Amino acid sequence: MSPASQSEPPNISLLWPDSESAGRARTSDAAISDDLRLKVIADLMSPHVDYRRPIHNLLGALQTDEATLRYRGDVFDDCLANPAFTAGLHDLLPQIRGLQNTVRDIRARRNQVSLVLSRLTELENYIECLCALDALLQTHLTALSAAAWRRLADELQRIVNEPAFKQMAEELPKLRAEIRQIVSVTIGVNLSPDLKPVAATLLSLNKHRFRGPRFFRKFWGIDAEADWRGISALRESPAAGRYRNGSILAERREMLDRLASNVLFSDLGKVLDDVIQPISRALERYTHFRSSLLRALEPEIAFYVGGAKLISGLRERGLPLCRPELIPAAERRLEARALYNIDLALRLSRQQPDGDLNDHIVCNDVAFDERGRIHILTGPNRGGKTTYIQAVGLLHALAQAGMHVPAESAALSPVDGIYLHFPAEEKPNMESGRLGEEAGRLREIFRRATRQSLLLLNESLASTSATESYFLARDVVRCLRMLGARALFVTHLHELAADCESINSDVAGDSRVQSLISEMETGADGLRRTYRVVPAAPRGQSYAREIARQYGISFEQLGALLAAGNKDRGD
Repeated sequence: MSPASQSEPPNISLLWPDSESAGRARTSDAAISDDLRLKVIADLMSPHVDYRRPIHNLLGALQTDEATLRYRGDVFDDCLANPAFTAGLHDLLPQIRGLQNTVRDIRARRNQVSLVLSRLTELENYIECLCALDALLQTHLTALSAAAWRRLADELQRIVNEPAFKQMAEELPKLRAEIRQIVSVTIGVNLSPDLKPVAATLLSLNKHRFRGPRFFRKFWGIDAEADWRGISALRESPAAGRYRNGSILAERREMLDRLASNVLFSDLGKVLDDVIQPISRALERYTHFRSSLLRALEPEIAFYVGGAKLISGLRERGLPLCRPELIPAAERRLEARALYNIDLALRLSRQQPDGDLNDHIVCNDVAFDERGRIHILTGPNRGGKTTYIQAVGLLHALAQAGMHVPAESAALSPVDGIYLHFPAEEKPNMESGRLGEEAGRLREIFRRATRQSLLLLNESLASTSATESYFLARDVVRCLRMLGARALFVTHLHELAADCESINSDVAGDSRVQSLISEMETGADGLRRTYRVVPAAPRGQSYAREIARQYGISFEQLGALLAAGNKDRGD
């Protein structure tokens, strides 16, 4: 077996147990992201802005493969159980991210010298990052149980113990030292009789830097020739200082491009090409070593580091998060105890940086099973209905990314898609109006959804009259029962919720329709919202009367106002 084939990395991934699983990766859905605010969660998880997009894509992709989800869940368990290990991964990320910059720099190189130097830098950084990750894994390996970490540890050990890798680690510092010895160039300039420069040539490459000036000491022969001082001021590039302190690659590229336009510096480039050839030939022995393995792992590590930080942060604020149990997809079930909306929790944690959040978060039990897979949720305005429907969607998005979920316990059948139908603003260029737009989105949802899907409808079909909305919504719910999917329909149509049993009788199917309400309770000052969602018959009229009374617009209150006004006017 050739050295190249020995060092080609196997398919090592922290996200995918095998290449087949990676090949089935789904793309994220824009509607899921917008209505469930996944982008906000991804931004909060990301250790660096570069990771926001890949983390966002992972949250919206809805993996259904149980082996993949268990594989990821094991990795998260290790990260949460070993905070020192996770902190070490976090500290390694900037170092690994530097490899991306080096590779981009190699692709932009225009001459052999730059290519060789960039390749040398890549290999140096690769050795440093790989050895640091290997050391971190070896330090914590006995505490790690996930197959992903052990596979990665085995692969890194194989690489670092290769004779070729050891030879490279020993030889690169010597090659770098050879390059660093060349620090100046001596240029010979011929002068005309009137002392004007007429020709120039390169005399030598030197291991010493020029300094200066000490003109008179040099002119009168007081200093030795080897003093390397000039007889004029030393003219430095504006970027030279930053260069000595670790210049940015882009600055070096700009400087070299400017110098390349000068013929004399073009000659220098050719000379340096000859000097660099032995180093280039030496590096050819290590062409099979590539940083692609570490660069592929970088966003995966960022996902776990960011997810662990988010989960640990909410737990520290007193909120429960758990690893969900996976149920076969064919069962189409979801059971969650003390579920809450993680987006709401994260907003509250930013608004109130200290203290327990339990007093500010209402948790609800959720069940999609034989008793009811299609829920009609009614209740008062601002009673937490939208927060609840988002919580259900977010639970699936997080669980199907492989993360822990915001609940005390959860068991779920993965869904093959989340289809959201949230209100859309009517726009001047909307040809068919808001109702037409809503109808079009509903048709597309029913075209794509299956029995294994989750449909979340929030105030759908509310853009027409109450009577029309009721008949339209009732037909939609009947079709949901025919489809057999899990669905949650938030609505102010209490008559629709009251028709659950009628719909169950009218339409064949194994997805029962059930009524849920956002509960209110009686207090000293009347009814108040509890934000608890429970199975119960709709209570629209009693809620409406009490809300009217609280706002001072009940029939009796308005009648009293009219009577008082008539009395004041003497009517």
